[in-house]
Amino acid sequence: MVFFINKQAIEIKSQFQGILLTSINECCCAVGILAKMYGLPMPKKFDTLKDMKEDILKQIDGRPVPSEYALKITNMLDGYFKPEIITNELYDLLQYAYNEQNGLEPAYKAPAYR
Repeated sequence: MVFFINKQAIEIKSQFQGILLTSINECCCAVGILAKMYGLPMPKKFDTLKDMKEDILKQIDGRPVPSEYALKITNMLDGYFKPEIITNELYDLLQYAYNEQNGLEPAYKAPAYR
């Protein structure tokens, strides 16, 4: 699996309104990104995406939203409903996204067209 492509997909999707995550890979990245932006420790591994999603959403509930990017990722993650199992490789992807998130904005910025 090419980890950076999944993280970049989230960054690109965040540039648009009403876009949802389309894979468990993107969801695992989103959990890692959100944890880092909210200053939380590395998320623990759960057996299912449902449990992992519930845990991160519970942890950030009531906290000040650090950026519009964080809000968009939260909304995209919240809209994903497929039941999925978290493998070791998917957890590695989550850890990658956590470690690679710097600051409160996406690393990828879409080019400005005139």
